[in-house]
Amino acid sequence: MISDQLTTLYTHHTTQLQRVGATEGNKVLSFLVSIENDVVSILNKYRKRKVTAALQAQIQEEISKVTRQHLQDYTSSLKVENRALGAYEADFAVSALNGLIKDDGFKVVAPTAAAVNARAIITPVKIGINSYTSYSSMMKNYWGKWADEIDGVVQAGFLESKTMPEITNAILGQIDLSKSGATKSTLDRARRSAKQLAITGTNHYANTSRIAFVDKNDTMLKGFRFLAVQDSRTSKQCRSLDQTVWLADDPKLNSVTPPLHPKCRSALSYEVDDRFKDSGSSKKPSSFEVDGKRDPKPIDSDGIYYENLKKLKASDQDAVLGPTLGKAFRKLDNPSQFAKLMLDDNNRPLTITQLKTRNNALSRILREQSN
Repeated sequence: MISDQLTTLYTHHTTQLQRVGATEGNKVLSFLVSIENDVVSILNKYRKRKVTAALQAQIQEEISKVTRQHLQDYTSSLKVENRALGAYEADFAVSALNGLIKDDGFKVVAPTAAAVNARAIITPVKIGINSYTSYSSMMKNYWGKWADEIDGVVQAGFLESKTMPEITNAILGQIDLSKSGATKSTLDRARRSAKQLAITGTNHYANTSRIAFVDKNDTMLKGFRFLAVQDSRTSKQCRSLDQTVWLADDPKLNSVTPPLHPKCRSALSYEVDDRFKDSGSSKKPSSFEVDGKRDPKPIDSDGIYYENLKKLKASDQDAVLGPTLGKAFRKLDNPSQFAKLMLDDNNRPLTITQLKTRNNALSRILREQSN
């Protein structure tokens, strides 16, 4: 089926987009290096000066100015890349559908880059259950948060030390940018935060572009298929939504449009109208990874996450679900039903405590396990 082939195509394509997001996140490094170098330069400029309230105010003002400028420059460059990605996604969809559907009545129209960008700006970005932000606020919050943290480090440096050399060492010791990027220093944490920001922003623009694409081609495309990554890092919500189909006019579509949380890797593919479907089968790669071990066997393109999880041994299932849900998953022995019961009516993931209070087969199994 065409929709299955699109699932395969977009599963591979989404993997590439994740790499794009990670690459955009890594680009923050040069901006953070500039911050570190400028802070060193500013502090060294006043290294032999007597510490006064006026000097502290001057240093704080200078460091705050350069810090904000570099972080704003990074988010500005990320916005440019995201806009370009949105336009690319629309062109990619045109090529994909023209390549798969051989029908003279199938005329694909791509939304303009401006239309995609406008939709991405006004579409809320999910940052947690019942928690949203705007794309613009997400970018502003990034540079604002880390600029404020560096301001705090400078203030603390003056409070904790007496001489300029001591103050300099205290400040640089807190913001130090390491080679690994794995320390708790301010700039290392800003580096990791940038990767999350970039992955989330890339996913937001990619899926927003797909929504805009269906709006322009609604006589040929009836909706979307949700695609979750097949590994143990996939969130509870995304696992349960895997392979679910949503009509373009479904009022709940917004609740399942990725990203569903920071660093979300899920995606939407297209569901083609029945008039343009044909027979055929397709495979997508499974990348279930548990404890660092990967199973790359191809699986049916329409196999849901929990059907593939069922093929793993019990210990691996428990590593993904936890022992309580893992045991209940095996006892229920119905992956499709398990997926549906893990979410509430608004597609929000339920905790084990919440699951136990409901009236269904899974809740009864969980209550029996507690006795």
